[in-house]
Amino acid sequence: MATQRLIPVQREANAPINLPYDTAAYEPTIGASIDDVRGEVDDAYAEMKTFLNNEPDYCMRMISGHSARLSELRVRIMRIEDYRREWGNVRTRELEPCLQELERQYNISSRLHSVRELDFKMSQGER
Repeated sequence: MATQRLIPVQREANAPINLPYDTAAYEPTIGASIDDVRGEVDDAYAEMKTFLNNEPDYCMRMISGHSARLSELRVRIMRIEDYRREWGNVRTRELEPCLQELERQYNISSRLHSVRELDFKMSQGER
C-alpha cells in the first residue's frame, strides 16, 4: 500500500478568503461588523500580553473593562445568531474563549494582589 504525501498549501498572510458574507458589513443590532468585533477581541488579547509587566490592580481594572464590553457584544450576538448564522461562530470561537481567558487572568491577578497585600502587612508587622 503506497502512502500519500500531503503537500501543505501556501497562502499569503493577508490574502483574502472568499466567504459567502461580508465581514466588514455593519450590523446595526450589534453596533459593529464582524471585523470590528474581531478587532476588539484582538485588543483584549494584546492587553493581556502586557499584564506581565503591570500591577495586579491595574490588570483587574483592564480585565473588567474588556470583559464588560465583550459580554455586551456576546449578548447582542446571541439575539441575532438564529437568523444571522455567521455571527454564531464569532461568538463561540472568538468571544467565548476570550471571555474565559479574561476570567482566568482575573483570577491570577486577584491572587497576586492578595499575595502582595499579605507581604505588605507582614512587612508592617501585622498578621
